[in-house]
Amino acid sequence: MELPLYTKEIRGTAVTQTLDYELTQDDETEDLFALLSEVKQNHPDVGAVSVGAIFSSYQGNRVQHVCDRLGLKMLAYLWHRDQAELLQEMVANGVDAVLIKVAAMGLGREDLGKTLKEMQPKLLSLHSKFGIHPCGEGGEFESFTLDCPLFKKRIVVDDSAVVTHVDDTVAPVLYLSIKQGADTARPDRPADPTRLEAPSQAYSRAFTDHIYCINQASRLGRKARMAELFAHMQLDAEMFAGSHLDVWQDVINHEYQYALVIEDDVDFELDAVASIHRALNTLDAQKTNWDILYIGHCSMEEKPGLARSVHPFCTSGYIVSRNGAQKLFAYFAKHLRSSHALDVQLVALIKRKMLRSYSMFPPVVFQRRDLYPADDGMDLRVGRLLRNSAWDQARAFVPKLQDWIDPPDSQRRDPAFEHIPPWMENTQTVR
Repeated sequence: MELPLYTKEIRGTAVTQTLDYELTQDDETEDLFALLSEVKQNHPDVGAVSVGAIFSSYQGNRVQHVCDRLGLKMLAYLWHRDQAELLQEMVANGVDAVLIKVAAMGLGREDLGKTLKEMQPKLLSLHSKFGIHPCGEGGEFESFTLDCPLFKKRIVVDDSAVVTHVDDTVAPVLYLSIKQGADTARPDRPADPTRLEAPSQAYSRAFTDHIYCINQASRLGRKARMAELFAHMQLDAEMFAGSHLDVWQDVINHEYQYALVIEDDVDFELDAVASIHRALNTLDAQKTNWDILYIGHCSMEEKPGLARSVHPFCTSGYIVSRNGAQKLFAYFAKHLRSSHALDVQLVALIKRKMLRSYSMFPPVVFQRRDLYPADDGMDLRVGRLLRNSAWDQARAFVPKLQDWIDPPDSQRRDPAFEHIPPWMENTQTVR
């Protein structure tokens, strides 16, 4: 990568073995503090530390503790990602890494030196049988990257030897000692190897045909905030100055099979796109002729996982099929009632079985009432389910976004909530 390389021998041990960490003399965490202190001293413009932690809070808490002391941001892009999907992404995007240590039932000498691509079927099988982590987050294996899109040169291992650390018939602990290696120039790399390859078109559209973000022309603050959030998530979204009805008509005109519709006051789970992909694959596998899939709502009554909708109030985020857009546009072009909120009318259609709707629970899109004052005064308890905020991570890179806020709507109240239909009072009637 032709970047400065800093290394330091680990002299300490795991003196503090609790989940949380406090400054402890002779703990191995202090070796990391010393190393990063040297980096910051030599490169004062460094502002963040990127870590590959996926699941280990023990590891993450220690890195965060060191970063806090040094005034650095900790970036954990892979945190709590689905490991099977993450493994597939690494293989698909050309990360050529080999196993250099094994320490789990089902892994042995024959697996050392094999690439993640070669090991993927076996790792997924062991995950299914014994619950091992596909990315080795339980210490099942360690890997060494020989090549990836960021590298200018490929690392070649010329000589290595297998070392037995724990000789166990069930789960031996073995590692590959690399004695000699070299690098090989890769002229086929792009001119700027520090830039990641663009995500696939399917990913950038969240595995739909188009992404709409409904944004009123007067709300420039929301537009700027959402544009930065989409850029951070590598999503290609259209800022759409129209209504939901206009969106459905546009879906019909463009003959999109699926379209993702997002409102301009939302946040995402970091792994939202992967969750959307799984949900769409599940519905397709079931050959379900669905109209709308709620990925964001404010209902605590939806069934866990992916299931038929109950009361998916709020239209913060949903995917509409072409068939669903045709149904919705045909109905609301004639029957849209300005005295009732759109989400209330949608739930009425679902209740009458005029709309085939599914919901994800917990959702992966959330209205952020802390960033945008509530228009309707509702207590959105579902917002507390947000685990890993994409917005909170994005604003670590663009602090000025915190100032891009439109005037509050605190005086504005949606008249629909003064006319609640009687059927909404009995939440047990919807199945």
